Amino acid sequence: MMHLLLGHPDDPCCAGVFARLEARSLAVRVIAEPLAPPARLTWHLDAAGVTSSLYPDISDTEIAGILVRDIGLLDPQGWDPADHAYMQAESRAVILAWLASLACPVINRPDATQWYGAGAPIFAWRTLLHGSGLLLPELVVTSNPDAARAFRCRLARDGVAGAVYVPVTGAAGYLLGDDEAWERLAALQMRAPVCLTEPHGPVTLVCVVGDEVIWDGSLPPEAADLELALSRFAAAARLTFVEIALARVRGGIAVVLVEPKPRLEHFTENARDQILDAIVALLAPAVALVDSRVPA
Repeated sequence: MMHLLLGHPDDPCCAGVFARLEARSLAVRVIAEPLAPPARLTWHLDAAGVTSSLYPDISDTEIAGILVRDIGLLDPQGWDPADHAYMQAESRAVILAWLASLACPVINRPDATQWYGAGAPIFAWRTLLHGSGLLLPELVVTSNPDAARAFRCRLARDGVAGAVYVPVTGAAGYLLGDDEAWERLAALQMRAPVCLTEPHGPVTLVCVVGDEVIWDGSLPPEAADLELALSRFAAAARLTFVEIALARVRGGIAVVLVEPKPRLEHFTENARDQILDAIVALLAPAVALVDSRVPA
């Protein structure tokens, strides 16, 4: 049986999982471009179900588990830009369909929203977060400078200085403090709506891997309740492996970032080890169970 890691060998997550699986004498392969030669995909759907084959030396029934980190990009060299964009989309759609047809564990088996909506702002997760019992910072998306000023005044009445401007297409935030910054924001609003959120305190990182909630650093007093809510969210979002940033706002501890492609370099060494062990336990549960019974 073979374990496949879709991603790059220099990705710390792929490298760490590869080393752990290899140390357990398990067959494992890192694949940066799943459709590149020698791959030859055959995906057959009929009344009996789905059968597929991607690699000549591995039948799909021999795949024990897959970790999805990245599938690479189609080399644009020699392509017309419009044709390249089309083929890139086609390639990703094929991989999505292939992964969906497999019976083995797949971490993270992406859906189209997560794959094509990379870098989604926090409010894109609002419904799932609220439904799971998690708090978000107060935010407003507006092209009206008066609404932006009203948001600033509402925060100020609660003793909060300024607000954070977050581009809708990214996660990086910029604190708006003085009047000059707010004037520049009003100029932006002449072109498009902007997203403003309340400022938050220091960030605590959490990684959900399967049923495990792994904290990076000390646990807040609300940790037990938060763990239940975080697990509900990961299940609702169909994310087996997700990075979440929490921070304190006026109403309590809120989710300020959801990252469907966790970055191990964001975590301390102890948390990284726990995350990698949890991933391996999902990919090779029988071996992980045997390891857990071996005295240290």
